[in-house]
Amino acid sequence: MKQVKAHKQNLVIPTYELGKSEINPVFFEKRVYQGSSGKVYPVPFIDKVYDHKVDKNYQAATLENDFVKLVMLPEIGGRIFEAQDKTNKNYNFFYQQKVIKPALVGLAGPWISGGVEFNWPQHHRPGTYLPTDVYIEEEADGARTIWMSEYDPMYRLKGMHGIRLRPESALIELRGRLFNRTPLTQTFLWWANVAVEVHKDYQSFFPPDVHYVADHAVRAQSSFPFAENDYYGIPYHERPGKNDLRNYDNIPVPTSYMVCDTKFDFFGGYDFKADGGFIHVANRHIAPGKKQWTWGSEDFGRAWDRELTDEGGPYFELMAGVYTDNQPDFTYLLPYETKTFSQFWWSYKNLGPVQNANKDLAIRLEIQQENRLDLGVAGSRKFENLQFILIIGNEKKVFEKQTISPEKPWKDTSMQIEAGQENSVSLIVLDSKGKELIAYHYREFSKERNRKVAFEPKQPTEIESANELELIGEHLELYRHPTRYPEPYWIEAIRKDPKSYKSYIALGRVKLKNGKFDEAEKNSRTAIDIMTTYHPNPASGEAHYFCGLACSLQGRKDEAYGLFYKSTWNFEWRSAAYYQLATLDCLKSDYETALEHLEASLDTNRQNNKAYILKAVVLKNKGEKATAETVLTELFKTDALDQWAKFERTSLSGNYDEFIESSRNDAQTIIDIAFDYAEAGFYQEAINLIELHHKNEVPECAVPNPMAKTVMTEFVLAWIYELNGENTKSAEVLEKTKSASYDYVFPSRLYEQLVLEWALQVDPENTIAAFGLGNYYFNLKRHKEAIGVWEKAAEANCDYGTLYRNLGIAYWNTFEDGEKAREAFLKALELAPNDMRIGYEFDQLRKKLNDDPKQRLEDLLPIKDQITTRDDFSVELAALYNFNGEYDKALNLLENRDFHPWEGGEGQVLRQFTFACLKLGQQALQNGDAESALEYFNKSVNTPDNLGEKYHPLQAVAHINYWKGMALKALGKTEEARAHFLESKNEEGDFIDMAVSAYSELSYYKALSLNELGKKVEAQNLLADIRKFGEAKLNDKAQIDYFATSLPLLLVFEDDIQKRNTIDAKYLIAIAHVGLGSYGDAIDNLKDVLKLNSMHVGSKDLLEQLTAEVA
Repeated sequence: MKQVKAHKQNLVIPTYELGKSEINPVFFEKRVYQGSSGKVYPVPFIDKVYDHKVDKNYQAATLENDFVKLVMLPEIGGRIFEAQDKTNKNYNFFYQQKVIKPALVGLAGPWISGGVEFNWPQHHRPGTYLPTDVYIEEEADGARTIWMSEYDPMYRLKGMHGIRLRPESALIELRGRLFNRTPLTQTFLWWANVAVEVHKDYQSFFPPDVHYVADHAVRAQSSFPFAENDYYGIPYHERPGKNDLRNYDNIPVPTSYMVCDTKFDFFGGYDFKADGGFIHVANRHIAPGKKQWTWGSEDFGRAWDRELTDEGGPYFELMAGVYTDNQPDFTYLLPYETKTFSQFWWSYKNLGPVQNANKDLAIRLEIQQENRLDLGVAGSRKFENLQFILIIGNEKKVFEKQTISPEKPWKDTSMQIEAGQENSVSLIVLDSKGKELIAYHYREFSKERNRKVAFEPKQPTEIESANELELIGEHLELYRHPTRYPEPYWIEAIRKDPKSYKSYIALGRVKLKNGKFDEAEKNSRTAIDIMTTYHPNPASGEAHYFCGLACSLQGRKDEAYGLFYKSTWNFEWRSAAYYQLATLDCLKSDYETALEHLEASLDTNRQNNKAYILKAVVLKNKGEKATAETVLTELFKTDALDQWAKFERTSLSGNYDEFIESSRNDAQTIIDIAFDYAEAGFYQEAINLIELHHKNEVPECAVPNPMAKTVMTEFVLAWIYELNGENTKSAEVLEKTKSASYDYVFPSRLYEQLVLEWALQVDPENTIAAFGLGNYYFNLKRHKEAIGVWEKAAEANCDYGTLYRNLGIAYWNTFEDGEKAREAFLKALELAPNDMRIGYEFDQLRKKLNDDPKQRLEDLLPIKDQITTRDDFSVELAALYNFNGEYDKALNLLENRDFHPWEGGEGQVLRQFTFACLKLGQQALQNGDAESALEYFNKSVNTPDNLGEKYHPLQAVAHINYWKGMALKALGKTEEARAHFLESKNEEGDFIDMAVSAYSELSYYKALSLNELGKKVEAQNLLADIRKFGEAKLNDKAQIDYFATSLPLLLVFEDDIQKRNTIDAKYLIAIAHVGLGSYGDAIDNLKDVLKLNSMHVGSKDLLEQLTAEVA
């Protein structure tokens, strides 16, 4: 039998380099990312991409048979890089990039388009630009699987995916295996993110019963495939012939849509130019997710295409979700639970989009013009002696002894039906024995919508039902909502009903995740007391389990033992609880009982990797090495990349090279395994592991993990030496930590909390321990505790600038203490004067403190060359130039460097560029040079590519059209001027911070344009409406959009959204008053704005203008 070719190889790819991973921990507490939390800690953040490329050597893994060639990149998140249909002139049915060109799209920064990205436990996964472990599995039938695995850098879950190819088949199988190796309940989503190159002749296709689709979080819906409604701000119902959402050219703005209901298991895309495409197939009962995304076909989207590729064009993402059908849409992964699944893709050709498909076959049955039938059958492998039965009404036509293969599908376009027969046409495929393999019955499908549009939950105090409060809290926790927290809902539920035991369980669970073990225990015990009011055996063992875990982490192992045992009475918690019992048995060297408990754990959950490995460790320590080896061999059949198992096996043989290579000697994996050993009392194994790590270098990697070496391994080693009774060694190692690097000390595990708290008890002046523990606390919103340990480090004369920068952020965000924050940042810059992130953050703090913009500019000019190494700082410098009237300097800065926007944060560069151009144009116009003025006004909208962004199609340009009109009017070109005034006055609303708004400050220019058109009354009415809108906004209680998918302003520093709302409202009121001639009221409002924000350039300029006129 033929075998699939599978091998690792080196692949040289032109690559745009990245900036250094950020050594400052980034605490994005309210960052909204893809509709859920955009927190990035403990992953080092990268916010710099360079504009030059180099040839870079990557480790690739290739699978190939007669029909398909696949290339994977394990070093960039384990993505599929290339997928060719060898039967169709090597057509790339997934988008193949010719270059690695990261853009700032990923959760932690860099992200590349093309191929297939595998996203979990949230979208654009934390490890999307980090390396994976890799292994090639060989099967007896010639099939091969490239497995790629990671220990998720945020939550320490283990996720792996295998790309499997069989001989003589075009079917690509994706095998997923997700293991929660933590003792806590976790949440996740999983999407395969397929990119396909699109153009006017490309069409995505979804099952024929899909008649409506939904946006993120199901906050909006649209009919499908033809949008007969407003969607993403586009009035598709007003665009006949341009409203088919399956075609790229019809979608002008960045747009997502997800399937809500279907009875089919497939979807895909077809390239009519190449006459080929692909089909995705998965069990819709566990893999319901079917999604399309595009940047849009207008200039805004094409700017993103340039960010992501050199010569390639635009793309669709045709995404497939498992245990999820939307974004965000998370599900649970219980302690030590494993979820496995498969998805499939296969390439095909010569048919066009299909109406039904499975892993083996696909059917095309379309009724074309003049009722001509377009029939076809494709196969993912060769099929012989098939029967195709075509039924039209009561008539049947049989096509006997048909052979199809990936190289040769079957097609027929020779038949017609009569009018009225459209819903009585079927095509059925049978094998040689008459078994039905696939069928499609052409018919009208129901238009009923079963999925409801989502709605924002009320605030806790507005809800009467304790049950509803519990449910909303659960939803917020499950979906990782970025700006609304679950705890207030549970607390309110308890206030309304003190017997709300589910709320106590939930609070206990969250407190435990946050390292507050005593509070976790208290809430869990209260839940147990309520649940056992009438009987001692509750339906759920969750409260007992988490109470046991809290006791265990506080060192009260005997109490934990009884609680875990009680938890085993409930099947759902048996496996996790028995595993915990086994660790406690091992601590007492009661290995026989430990083995009994591990068997009980495995009886309940045969996919608990840790139970297998701990069983092997116990057997080894009992002297039964051969049996231990057998246990590990059994585990490797399902997971060959469990690094704890690999270390345990190499420790049996004494050959550690394989483990070093397989694990990449990554410190984060080492720490995970060390804690696995330590919690069961196998301290010597943990010591051996860490010492092995210290003796070996991290293997070279094209995309290295910056945390692959860290002083945290030294702290863990010192702690374990202490537990092992080796106090002298412990003290020596702990002393050694004090001279280590502070870089990337970003602890996040519960056991790391125990380690660092212990280290500070032993040596309160260990400033690295204090720095790390403060990072840990602050990430968990334990702000005051973080400040406490950081301040102790400062008192111990810590000389690491980042510690003081952290304090500066904490003083502002926790206490809004601007002066202490300023003092801390000044100290940080004294110690780290060349750290431009700290410099930028300090300038942003000064902006919040309303420092004089002129003084800020003066202070920054001496370090201008350093400032311009950062995009964000450069934009702020341009804004300061603009504020201070140095428009030519702003324009010169913006035109002479390349910028790279964040997805969702577009518009920052463009805003300053447009402002500078308009101001220079206005100056020219005022000086009588209308020609130069017009050039500047045209330039403001015809933006250069180096800005990295273009105008969004919904973005208002009323101001630009107004000033163009004024320049043309000055040149005597009355009709052209009138055309621009009309364009200005015809605009509807604006697009601000990625959201549609009915009015904005640019609405004022609509009124000015109306005046120029002689429509004075209409202008006055518009200005009155703007004023009313501003006044209503002023009285609004500002709140963050519950369904926001991106909030670029809510980043490092807490933002006062009510204050921002007041500023926006008062400015709208002011400009309305200006237009209405109420200059006194306008001046009052403008002064109010500048008191709140001294750098509000519109208010400053308008106030100067009015003051001069009034004078």
